[in-house]
Amino acid sequence: MRFPRGILMAGALLAAFSTVIAVLFLQLDSDQDNLVSPRVPYQRRYLEALKNFGDQEYLYVVVEVPDVPDGTIHAEAFAASLAARLRTHPEHVEALYYRITADDLGAGLLYYSSLDEAAELSSLVAALGPELSAWLQRGSLVELVERSAALLDGGDNDVGLDARMLGPALAALEDFSRRMDDALKGEPQAEQLFDVREGFQHYFYAGEQQLLIMRILPVKDYGTVDVIAAPLAAIRQELAATRAEFPRIRAGLTGRPVLSADEMTTTNRDMTRASLIAIALVGTLFMIVMHGWVRPVLVVLAQLLAIAWTFGFTTLSVGVLNLLSIVFVLVLIGIGKDFGVYLVMRYVECRQEGMDIKESVRIALSRTGPGVILGAVTSVCAFYSVLGSDFSGLAQLGLIGGTGILLSLAAMLVILPALLLLVERRDQVPARMVRLPFIGRWTAHPKRLLTVLTIFTLVLLPGLMRVRFSYNLLELQARGLESVTYEKLLVDTADESTWYAIAVADDLAEARDLQRRFAALPTVGHMESLTDYLPQDQERKAELFAAAAASIGPETGPTSWVEDVDGAVLAPALRRLAAALEQLAERLFAAGAGEDVGRLDRVLVRIEKASKQLNEDPARAQRLAGLQAQLQREAADTQSLLRRWLTAAPVTVETLPESVRIQFVGRDGRLQVKVVPRGDIWQFEQLERFIAELRQVDPQITGVPISVYESAQLMRRTFLKAALLTLLLVSLLLYGFSRAFHYVAMALLPLAISMVWLLSIMGWIGLSFNLANFFAIPMLIAISVDGGVNLQHRWKDISSGDLFATSTPMAVAVSFATTMIGFGGLLLAHHRGLASLGGVMVLGSLTGMFSYLLVLPALLRWFSGRKRNR
Repeated sequence: MRFPRGILMAGALLAAFSTVIAVLFLQLDSDQDNLVSPRVPYQRRYLEALKNFGDQEYLYVVVEVPDVPDGTIHAEAFAASLAARLRTHPEHVEALYYRITADDLGAGLLYYSSLDEAAELSSLVAALGPELSAWLQRGSLVELVERSAALLDGGDNDVGLDARMLGPALAALEDFSRRMDDALKGEPQAEQLFDVREGFQHYFYAGEQQLLIMRILPVKDYGTVDVIAAPLAAIRQELAATRAEFPRIRAGLTGRPVLSADEMTTTNRDMTRASLIAIALVGTLFMIVMHGWVRPVLVVLAQLLAIAWTFGFTTLSVGVLNLLSIVFVLVLIGIGKDFGVYLVMRYVECRQEGMDIKESVRIALSRTGPGVILGAVTSVCAFYSVLGSDFSGLAQLGLIGGTGILLSLAAMLVILPALLLLVERRDQVPARMVRLPFIGRWTAHPKRLLTVLTIFTLVLLPGLMRVRFSYNLLELQARGLESVTYEKLLVDTADESTWYAIAVADDLAEARDLQRRFAALPTVGHMESLTDYLPQDQERKAELFAAAAASIGPETGPTSWVEDVDGAVLAPALRRLAAALEQLAERLFAAGAGEDVGRLDRVLVRIEKASKQLNEDPARAQRLAGLQAQLQREAADTQSLLRRWLTAAPVTVETLPESVRIQFVGRDGRLQVKVVPRGDIWQFEQLERFIAELRQVDPQITGVPISVYESAQLMRRTFLKAALLTLLLVSLLLYGFSRAFHYVAMALLPLAISMVWLLSIMGWIGLSFNLANFFAIPMLIAISVDGGVNLQHRWKDISSGDLFATSTPMAVAVSFATTMIGFGGLLLAHHRGLASLGGVMVLGSLTGMFSYLLVLPALLRWFSGRKRNR
């Protein structure tokens, strides 16, 4: 009181220093994996798997295959276009998987066929290899047409067309006829006419080819709140552009990183809106209660200094803010301001009684201070109760939030009085003190009031049995989010999720054994491991391929190839090909192959048209020289490629492509087996069964499902422990302060009643506890007991007089009201987890306010009357 300017200057300098070091040194850790202590066994195993196999937490583009003919072709074209766009963003996209191509599998790709397919392929190569080699001796377009006609009708060689070749042959003929028509028109040829590698493409489908899945590994920046904000924006931009290119295709983005990013965006937007609403409404309430804006502003200034100090403490003690502790500012705004409210309202009460400024400040500090200090310490108990928890993120929030409350208390007991002494004027008209006399009239008849409240409690009580705890994290997300919609679509359509568990095997034999045992579990959908990329029966396939390779002649150089095209000879060759196609069409029509007949009709139209043009002008055949040269090159490449594939050594772990090895082989050489669940794993019961079954096979199983399950259990245990420990610490503090059990009982009985009301109302309205709102209980315990402490302290101060003639009940009401307002804005949140937190805090504050303003004064008056009667 003697040095208000020095006090204020010291506080401001400390705030400035705290702000500077926070800006320079305070780091942000937005890695969710750091929220749980690595000493916890399940977390340690998960972090070891991440270190060994790398980050494989993908974003998933889910492409819906349209229900039209050749729908998969449209979906694959969509995926290829999107992949091409994404490859232009290497700074955002680290890896992309949506198909396996011949290039991905390398020289040993033929070994990935089944034994029957390998035998069929070898037979086809043995039949066609000599034809290809013979044609390549000259590479004549005329000879190609004649050999094709012979293959289609048997010809002089009686070869005929194998039924297994029908599909590829028709596709090749259709493409050839179209290119020939373009060449005769003088149009330029495509760069690639025929590529045998296209037949070895495998796309990743789910749900009986209803969904095409693209996996994207984004570049992550853990130095920002939104870890994948930039990659996600780029991917969504390219996805929107690809949708515009393919308007008939529906596709969306999901996966755990996307869900987390969308949750962060939604919660930030909701918290910002709630904060603005709270600031406006709380400011209005303060101005109404305190009759002006000056004193509310002084409370805010003191609180801002406390927040700055807390930033400094955080920088020096922890050095980082995580995804949970970053909300400590909202905690301090919600709780710390209440200390200033009690002080200022008692100051106003003294001023109205005619005291001068200094005396009013002295009385407010000396009379209100002890209750405020005790209330603050009880609030600190709620936060310090989680210190030492294995849930590191919550433990850091507890340390920062609890210490921040103590610093807020210091600011309200030191800085706020100094501000009052400097700003308040002696000639200022004291504000009119706001009281709650109508509640005082109710509590004047304690027996009657307590009877009514008892009946009210009994009526509500059945709702207590209906309260539930929901673990479903997907239900906490905002409705209508694309990431949520497509995660549910994947579950409903493909009966699987984007989550997968990880088992670690020392070698291939153990990996195969694990897969065999996992496959027998009813909750397992499918698995991925290195064994999927190591073909079976490779020795027998090698024998078949070696025999087929012998049928392919030696490589033929371009020096022997024909350069000109003889139109006079080509025209009759085309007519013979047309005749063979007509016979084939008749056989296909008789067999009911209508779609193949349609393709043949299109080919026939073009071939007959080309034959007619060549009959009219044989010189026009020179326009086909470029097509002939292109076919010669591609046939030679195909011959070389087939020889390379057929003579390749069997596939081993060492010869697998790097893109495959990096996904399944760890840095220590051990192998990863991914186990994808069947069904809706977001339902906690399903998740619990899945993990229980996996642990019967491998007790060391890890991965996202296990981390989510165990973290949810850990969080629930931490919250329950925090609530019980808070209650115990508060009881000990109250007893240590009062040395009287009845004082403790008076403070806690209204709390118990308010909790019964809260839980009962939650049961009646269907509001469940979840992982987003359960920490509200320890906070409500601290906030409620704070009000009870101040009411009892004032009751003792007035020697059992009229409690509601003082400012304290109004201060308690304002404290609860500001909490309701602060969290009430969350009721409008799109994020259902935040909305449920707002619901619990508003209901809990409301029941706490009524319990402490009705039950506690009635009990105090009742027991006081009984003492006097004795």
